[in-house]
Amino acid sequence: MSVRSPVVIGLACFVGLLALLDAQPAAACAGCRNPNLPITRLSTAQLAPGQIRASALVSATTLNVVHEAGCADAATCDERPVQPPFLHDQDIYPGELRVVAEVGISASWGAEVQLPLRITSTRIRYTDLAGAPYQPADPGVHHRNETLAGLGDPWLLARWGDLFGRTAVTGRAGVTLPLGRTEADPFALGAVGLRHQHIQFGNGTFNPLLMLDVSHNFGRTDVSAYAQTELGLADNEHGFRPGHRYFTGLQAGRLIWPRLTLALGLDVIGERPERWGGKIQQDGNLGRTELLGGVSVTRSFGTTVASAIVRFPIVRHIVAGDEPQGRLSSPLMVSLIVSRTFARFLP
Repeated sequence: MSVRSPVVIGLACFVGLLALLDAQPAAACAGCRNPNLPITRLSTAQLAPGQIRASALVSATTLNVVHEAGCADAATCDERPVQPPFLHDQDIYPGELRVVAEVGISASWGAEVQLPLRITSTRIRYTDLAGAPYQPADPGVHHRNETLAGLGDPWLLARWGDLFGRTAVTGRAGVTLPLGRTEADPFALGAVGLRHQHIQFGNGTFNPLLMLDVSHNFGRTDVSAYAQTELGLADNEHGFRPGHRYFTGLQAGRLIWPRLTLALGLDVIGERPERWGGKIQQDGNLGRTELLGGVSVTRSFGTTVASAIVRFPIVRHIVAGDEPQGRLSSPLMVSLIVSRTFARFLP
């Protein structure tokens, strides 16, 4: 079978999956307000001893979350303040600049640090159930028109890689460093009607990281499989424990022009429920699984490589709890990556 055959089959499968794309918003819990951008795969090209690679990754997306608040029966309402049913209609614009530095230590081993700088802007509208504007009794307690920016949790990684014929294998292991800003329990504050913040820039804990990447070269075509996990194993100072996060995917890329590669990919991301004080909040993040399709274009300029990536949801499942479900819409995520490999600076 020629190299083109698996590529054509892969493209056909990819197009078939696109037909499954549902343009309707997914069911979502009210607590989907601490947005985590899907992980973007970075270069796995091995560095020679002493070589350094510097990369900058910019990612951004948009989300719209609509959920119901208030109580139909004021006599049994446990919300504060008591008010009739109304809707929170919130737009969220998360973005991240991730700066990455890698160094080759030996022919197989290297070290890597990733520094994320996050920014999140939110806009809120309140309406009654019929869609007319509504002024809640507690504006600004749950949501606000605001823009937040700060450092996320850096990643510190050791990396190993080797080439087996035309197959390259790369493994990474490391830990997150708890330097990003964390917030007090928003559910405890919200339950008594106090102003609170759901968006956190860090986890406040050292979370293990494990990654594996395998790619095979078929001449002008490369096929890759990759997986990654971040494990939330401890509570932070506010009693928050993030859920485990998973990321795996397949990608096929083909050189369509000198130094220009077009790639198609499928990614699966998953999140387990988060906990506050050992408890899973029913109106919090109860977990999700998403199948994402992606298209990327990569251009090399000698030692500099630039990529543009667009990803979109094909299947999105968000775990719903006992609270009334809301709606979540997030149609696209865009990433831009620029990396440059420098000559040996170390002996």
